[in-house]
Amino acid sequence: MTAAGGDGIFVSYRRQESSHLAGRLYDRLAGHFGGNQVFIDVDTIEPGMDFAEEISRAVAACQVLVAVIGPAWLAVADEQGRRRLDDPDDIVRLEIEAALARGVRVIPVLMDGAGMPSRQDLPQSLGDLARRNALPIRHDSFHSDVGRLITAVEHVLASPGITQISRPGDVQVAGNLAGVVPHKGSASAFSDGNRAERLLADAERIANSITDMSSRASALSDVALAADVTGSDQAARLLTDAEHIAGSITNVYPPGSALSDIARAVAPADPDRAERIASSITDKSSKVSAFSSIARVVAASDPSRAARLLADAERAANSIIDGHWRASALTDIARAAALTDPDGAARLLADAERAANSVADQYWRALALGPVVGAAAAIDPGRAARLLADAERIARSFTNEATRAMTLSRIAGAASAIDPDGAARLLADAERAANSITDEHWKASMLCLVAQVLAATDPDRAERIASSITDKSSKERALSVVVWKLAATDSDRAERIASSITDKSSKVSALCGIARALVISSSTLDLITDRCTDGG
Repeated sequence: MTAAGGDGIFVSYRRQESSHLAGRLYDRLAGHFGGNQVFIDVDTIEPGMDFAEEISRAVAACQVLVAVIGPAWLAVADEQGRRRLDDPDDIVRLEIEAALARGVRVIPVLMDGAGMPSRQDLPQSLGDLARRNALPIRHDSFHSDVGRLITAVEHVLASPGITQISRPGDVQVAGNLAGVVPHKGSASAFSDGNRAERLLADAERIANSITDMSSRASALSDVALAADVTGSDQAARLLTDAEHIAGSITNVYPPGSALSDIARAVAPADPDRAERIASSITDKSSKVSAFSSIARVVAASDPSRAARLLADAERAANSIIDGHWRASALTDIARAAALTDPDGAARLLADAERAANSVADQYWRALALGPVVGAAAAIDPGRAARLLADAERIARSFTNEATRAMTLSRIAGAASAIDPDGAARLLADAERAANSITDEHWKASMLCLVAQVLAATDPDRAERIASSITDKSSKERALSVVVWKLAATDSDRAERIASSITDKSSKVSALCGIARALVISSSTLDLITDRCTDGG
């Protein structure tokens, strides 16, 4: 058997029985190891590709596969009543087969009292799974159980020959990279243009010191976008560097997001190149985001091209199986279509609503409805109000404080355009729910989300909430969004906050936000920062 070629963590699960718990597990693992190191869902396989080969490649890029096994895992059947595990093309079977064949450490996680399958219960190719030591994870002890799983994964990653994954926020930065380059005298001694160039130089140095390739490519894209806005001539060079880095990533998942960021940044100056980059993306959600961004850029100058790009994006979106992610993708397209085709945008929103309502799990349905509400606010306010009421009803039905805080915050971000008072009420309730969480990790994560959404309307209060967060990584993610909103009205204060951030990706984002704000109006900045504050 060959050893895995990467150091990521792959989460394998059955959507029919454990999507909600797998989502919670992913959130906890991603919060500890970093989102770019934890992979879940194979929605990236293009038509005509060998999906068994693509799954094998994705799993091979990881060092650990966490196999989520629920009570019905063995018995789940297809439409004809046949057990899915007996199908050689079953995705869950292919994922675990690939891990066993390639020497990837497989850790079975038994959810909700599930038992460990015996060799006799499994297809022959999965027989070795029965010999793997399993970890039970129960609802009433979820956080402590997942803590044991994290310890086990850390042990695997720390084994000889394996590079330890660094955690978000555990960044030690030397010299001026830890803060803004100091200058004698006050900031007013510099022109806004010179100050912006200084901030971008800091941001570029920090971005180039990020070790994770996907995060580095995305950070360089952020700097390039800011450089383009400020008139700097470094944008083209940075985008070339970012594209080269993204192209060097061998893991199936992270490149999609990085390439989408690059396509978005390239589009204003070179839409042809942006379209080539977007067409190379295999992850469907990232492809949709890239095509939609390019369509927005060319809508005024070349509406027929915009329409073609949106048609390509819609085909990709409709091939996404999961209703939550399909709704999100269709919503993104609807926003872009609204610029040139209001009727088409309304149709896409209706499709997005149907996709969201097809999600059986109430938690994921509420999250799916949030972006639809945000997009409908400008296209169909009546639909937005109705969907907002549905989403809020679902969110308030949850008894788990973390789940309620998450869904209320996401909905509040989307609701601010149609009901500012209602959005403020939702955020206040989300903050109360977050503060009542006893698990410190979840409390920090939820307060971070509340602060990020609140920053759009009340950056002062958002900063206070962010400053109260005890987890360093969560605090700095929240503060980077606060910086974006403060930069338009108080760039000195924003820069002081940015200087306190040590997480490299968050710091790059903050510095770029200030640089942009120094040379553009606050109203334009609001348009640019939509992606940071709309729905979280």
